[in-house]
Amino acid sequence: MCCVCKEYGKHQGHKHSVLEPEANQIRASILDMAHCIRTFTEEISDYSRKLVGIVQQIEGGEQIVEDGVGMAHTEHVPGTAENARSCVRAYFSDLHETLCRQEEMALSVVDAHVREKLIWLRQQQEDMTILLSQVSTACLHCEKTLQQDDCRVVLAKQEITRLLETLQKQQQQFTELADHIQLDASIPVTFTKDNRVHIGPKMEIRVVTLGLDGAGKTTILFKLKQDEFMQPIPTIGFNVETVEYKNLKFTIWDVGGKHKLRPLWKHYYLNTQAVVFVVDSSHRDRVSEAHSELAKLLTEKELRDALLLIFANKQDVAGALSVEEITEMLSLHKLCCGRSWYIQGCDAQSGMGLYEGLDWLSRQLVAAGVLDVA
Repeated sequence: MCCVCKEYGKHQGHKHSVLEPEANQIRASILDMAHCIRTFTEEISDYSRKLVGIVQQIEGGEQIVEDGVGMAHTEHVPGTAENARSCVRAYFSDLHETLCRQEEMALSVVDAHVREKLIWLRQQQEDMTILLSQVSTACLHCEKTLQQDDCRVVLAKQEITRLLETLQKQQQQFTELADHIQLDASIPVTFTKDNRVHIGPKMEIRVVTLGLDGAGKTTILFKLKQDEFMQPIPTIGFNVETVEYKNLKFTIWDVGGKHKLRPLWKHYYLNTQAVVFVVDSSHRDRVSEAHSELAKLLTEKELRDALLLIFANKQDVAGALSVEEITEMLSLHKLCCGRSWYIQGCDAQSGMGLYEGLDWLSRQLVAAGVLDVA
């Protein structure tokens, strides 16, 4: 029988097919679909059961358990949400205790500073009282001498001369003291990133400047110090300068970069809070050598907590490597993993980029600016 006209032999030019095989084929397709639907339904149900289980695990709840004598009772089972909250509370509890200890230590530093300052001021008060008394006594003695007759005045010449010399010395000492000491009631307080407190207008930071010979370390140092270009001269040994910037005072050790001097670098690592590593951006062939030296440098245990600032110097030279290229060639993301580091392009001759590097160091070292506490 034709599937279309439902009769045998009366086809009207259409493509005919036998009804029974077509029906069987459709039935097979339906059965396949039904199997797929059952499988799909089972997958949805299984996923839904998992969702229910996950929700229960997150929310927690009550479950029936048996004790040692076989008695059943309900017991609260904490969910992952409750465990996470407990973890957060424990973390911040420990953090609070740490902050409390750090606060006590900071307050003890402030108290010690205040105590020493008050002791010094009170000692100065006593010294000034004694000095004023001596000056008053000398003035009184001079006034009495002026009222005496000529003979007694002449006889008192040696004593008066000695007295006036003493007064002149005391006045000179007082003038020098007053010129060198600023009487100020403020107590400038600065906090570091690890919550240590520093008292004073400037926080002193020890920095070691390292790099290959000819990279521009000394030029950078003197540009920061004197704001003037210095013709590069190979450093034999080291230079040390103090550079003040914002609320920091950098004591910078510029260590020579010759091969024979590099074993001596580690003598300058002690108490170093930051390392400035200078790379010559215009000397592509020596970047791999700089990478080798930097890799050795970062293995030094004395520098494990030191900040690392890389100056990509000589960016003004035509064809110089970009900061991105130097970052890749030095493998900085891998080499400095777990360490605070930053790379800054610069030109030591003009000073371009140098203070941006110091800004980064300042932000890393200091958590809060200088505060005047009256």
